[in-house]
Amino acid sequence: MNPLLLLFMFLLTANCEAAWRSTHVQITNNLDPNTTDLTIHCKSSDDDLGVHVLDYQEFYRWDFKMNFFGGMQFWCSFQWPNQFHSLDVFIEETFNCRDCKWIISNDGPSLYNKITKVYDHKKWNDEKK
Repeated sequence: MNPLLLLFMFLLTANCEAAWRSTHVQITNNLDPNTTDLTIHCKSSDDDLGVHVLDYQEFYRWDFKMNFFGGMQFWCSFQWPNQFHSLDVFIEETFNCRDCKWIISNDGPSLYNKITKVYDHKKWNDEKK
């Protein structure tokens, strides 16, 4: 069999398997309990998930399937008194998680690391420049 055809079939199968499994993103409000609610607005290039207001320790979660052609990305804006930030919460080529759990605290966002079992502090998009 032609090696190029074999490679094409392997890549096609890998992409189909990746598209079949669901990916989950969860964002939890871990701001100071005396702080007012956390307002989030999440979207991708294809979907606008709308605005959600989270009380302390409340979370918002959504599931999606990977795009067959790759490049799946979700980002959110986060707002609370005197604060407004944005964050990429899922980038297919960057994040190695199928169950991406974020907590939003007064000192910034953190993503759960399944290997170390701790939340790793990340920078807001506006802090990366």
